[in-house]
Amino acid sequence: MSELLFPRQKRLDTLFYFMIAFALLGPTLGIPLTEGFNLTFFRVAYVLLVGGIILRLVMQKNLETSYMYPVRYYAAFFVFWFVYGLISLSWVMSMGAALKYLFYMAFMLPLTLSFPFFLQTEEKLWKAKRVLFWVFAAIIFFAVFESITLIHLPSSRFFKTTSASVTSVFTNQNDLATCITLGLPFLATALFMLNLQKKHKWFLYITGVLTIYVLIATGSRSNTAFALPLASLALIVGLPFVVERAKLTKKNLAKALIAIVVAVILANALSTVFLSEEARQSAKNKLASTLGFLQDFQNASWHMDEGDTGIEKGETGESAGVRKWLLINGFKFLQQSHYMGIGAGNVEPWMEKYGVKVNKVNLHNWWGEILVNFGVLIFVLYMSLYFWMLWRLWKLASLKHSPALSPILRWAAYSTMAALTGYFFGGMAPSTVIHFTPMWITYGLALAVIAIGETQKKLEAE
Repeated sequence: MSELLFPRQKRLDTLFYFMIAFALLGPTLGIPLTEGFNLTFFRVAYVLLVGGIILRLVMQKNLETSYMYPVRYYAAFFVFWFVYGLISLSWVMSMGAALKYLFYMAFMLPLTLSFPFFLQTEEKLWKAKRVLFWVFAAIIFFAVFESITLIHLPSSRFFKTTSASVTSVFTNQNDLATCITLGLPFLATALFMLNLQKKHKWFLYITGVLTIYVLIATGSRSNTAFALPLASLALIVGLPFVVERAKLTKKNLAKALIAIVVAVILANALSTVFLSEEARQSAKNKLASTLGFLQDFQNASWHMDEGDTGIEKGETGESAGVRKWLLINGFKFLQQSHYMGIGAGNVEPWMEKYGVKVNKVNLHNWWGEILVNFGVLIFVLYMSLYFWMLWRLWKLASLKHSPALSPILRWAAYSTMAALTGYFFGGMAPSTVIHFTPMWITYGLALAVIAIGETQKKLEAE
């Protein structure tokens, strides 16, 4: 009987892999209970996993977490962040919005920490990477199918329409595009950093081509024109320090360049063949207007004349002006809160009541959302730990700093660092990412890589 009740580690590990797969798929796999709540498979797996961990703790009177010591400050910050959110309930405008936001935090922060908790070894990290790859590939393959058939999933905002927009398992195009820019660095670096069979490399390459095609189909300016180039720049700059000089021959570099050019050409060819005229023209107009969007953002006023509350329209429409005024309003709210933040999840209620020259209520900027909701203290701590995480990943990826690190860990550190670097712009695309699992999963992978990699380095030094 005790064996039936006792949750074995192998079973918990299996449940963890299911949980992260369901987390990436989001609300696609779930049952709508009310208009605003879905009982997703992710939430079910999450609750079962938490229950199993609590049961182990009760029965064993101890929960081994010493291997998470390298990431202890992140765990401590997450606890402090959540507690600060609870304290902010004492001054929030909307208690309902705050509780909803904290509900999301109660899922996403432990989800992030579950990666270093369950992935104690390189073998487990590799297994998790394989699970996430296959889920990512499924997301991309369905997006290709969606772009051709215009059949949308229930999770899409275009579910009951024949819109040419491509969203896959997500609600809108920007969410899908952000997921893509987080995932592409892992595919690209795996082709030259991992010792894979040719058939696996070909499959990765084909998946990469389709991924670029889907990214083009989304028409996401921030991800296509900013996030992906920034992530690519991080990969290019770090290449000589991460890959052995013997492999950086003119022949290999020429092969890589040709592969990239061919991938872009094929992706554009696919968009010409498969995308409808409406979708192709929409994506083309969005991407072509990137410079105009920046110009409109710069030209939009910083000050409001008395009585002037109308939406500003530039050459590319009203989006640039609205996004700028969302930030201006947010900074104003922050100042009024004495820089302590207006409280968890309260940007939207404040924007709805006091926002001027905007027709949206969410900041559409993750960094601004943290700052306005939680104030300067939480923002400074979050960004400090974020930059420190990137630096630690870089040291693990670098041959100079970690010469004996295994190829898998070096690849994981390098690709995660690039993905999270590109996310500086990627985080400005979705309306909010408090429940955007691809971001939290990438963050969790980074913590797992740091915990395993630095422990491995310490053991080798001894």
